[in-house]
Amino acid sequence: MRYFFVNLAVHLIVTIAFVVLTCIFAGRNRKKKTKHILTYFFPILFALVAIIDIALYTAPRLMDINSMINSNYFYTTGTVDDIGYMKNYFVIDGEYYYMNPLHNKLNKGDVVRVEHTPYSSFTVEITKIADNGQAEDAEAIRETG
Repeated sequence: MRYFFVNLAVHLIVTIAFVVLTCIFAGRNRKKKTKHILTYFFPILFALVAIIDIALYTAPRLMDINSMINSNYFYTTGTVDDIGYMKNYFVIDGEYYYMNPLHNKLNKGDVVRVEHTPYSSFTVEITKIADNGQAEDAEAIRETG
């Protein structure tokens, strides 16, 4: 749970930084202090990056705060299709699930049951299912916190 809140804080800081940069460069444009033609477009670029960061990362995590506090999670079962380069996410049936990379002990092809938040798909617990297809828990990976 700590990783979720640290991740949320980092995304909030990044979003605030891009909004501040947008305001600073827009103010420079308004005061006609822009010296290079390309810097004239920085406010638009920073605003677009801030909007994308809010839409993809910050807003879903903000909506999941209630789920994390009240332990209200969704469950998904499936086979791991892909694991991210930094091991901070994995894919099941085309859906991305995010997790603490220090706790990621998954391999491609593992059959798992994932306990995750509804909006950002942040993984709280991963249970590896036995290979014979039964619902017996072989090993549980849970983020402590």
